Amino acid sequence: MINDFLKKYQEELISEKIQLKEDMDLLETKIKEETKFLSLLEESNESFFKEFTPRDVNEKNNEKAEEIRNSLNTLSIQMNEKKNRMKFYDGRLVEINSLINNNLIINQPSLKSTANLESVDNESVITDSSSLKDKLSSIMNLIVLDPYRAKIEMEELISSL
Repeated sequence: MINDFLKKYQEELISEKIQLKEDMDLLETKIKEETKFLSLLEESNESFFKEFTPRDVNEKNNEKAEEIRNSLNTLSIQMNEKKNRMKFYDGRLVEINSLINNNLIINQPSLKSTANLESVDNESVITDSSSLKDKLSSIMNLIVLDPYRAKIEMEELISSL
């Protein structure tokens, strides 16, 4: 049940991340276009005889260039916000992946219960090196995410030896 919820939440985050990536690509294209247009306007404003004229030659171009600079500033702020949101989604997806992997490990039957199902003698199962190695690796995975449960599992393992 928890795994289903986590997987559904993970799918939602992935779809939102894809949409955000598309928005970022469009925004990046718009920034490139505006930058190119601004450079063209600035080149057209540079006149060889500008120093000799008593008035501003391309007043409309200067106004348009200022508008584009303001728009580029706004677009760059939007891009930074989208990058921050992308980092948030990446972080959440990493957390959810670790939770899903941990939950799958937790939901596996414990060694003690499988030992009871397979044989009555717990010591024969625990002394098997592969099952001991599996049990220790599952405890190692639990240490970071759920130290209390890892301690309980370790105590069960020690008591069964």
